[in-house]
Amino acid sequence: MGFAVLRFDKRGVGESSGVYSEVGALASPTMIPLLANDIAAAVRFVRARPEVDSRRVGLAGASQAGWILPHAARDLGGVPFMVLLSGPVCSVGLENFYSALADGTSRPLEEVYSLLPTYAGPVGYDPLPALQAIETPTLWLLGEEDRSIPVRTTVENLRALSAVGKPFEWKTYPGLGHGLSSGIWPDVDSWVRRFR
Repeated sequence: MGFAVLRFDKRGVGESSGVYSEVGALASPTMIPLLANDIAAAVRFVRARPEVDSRRVGLAGASQAGWILPHAARDLGGVPFMVLLSGPVCSVGLENFYSALADGTSRPLEEVYSLLPTYAGPVGYDPLPALQAIETPTLWLLGEEDRSIPVRTTVENLRALSAVGKPFEWKTYPGLGHGLSSGIWPDVDSWVRRFR
């Protein structure tokens, strides 16, 4: 299909070496930049491959990638594109609060969203400064029934960023949760083909 892919396990996970560390609100200001450095190193590695056009190396990832990839893109001075599956556009603290209220429960999401303004804990890493600093065309794919990340908050933040000219797009899927489904891949394919 004309794409080369480098996929690796996060440090300390699966077959990767290193030490795994939770990315909670308190640790996230240290952990997100560390994981973003890993992504930046992977991009530099791929860009150096003779069979790869170094000007067309984009980023794709899921979940925590919503924090990690924009940070890496900023550190790299931008990349041609990013695709984020269920990637949050809110602080780590707020996402953790939402997840604690919703994940593994049958609590109505309307109730969960109504409680978000009461959060008074640590903010942790916030992706907005990185997103405000980049001009990378980015696609978010989000399940409306996600119980891990606050999709409505994510979309509100994306709308605000888009309104000031950021090249950000998103698509929400009714009935899908954090894991989305294989039905999203045609949308990813048609969007990414713009950057071939």
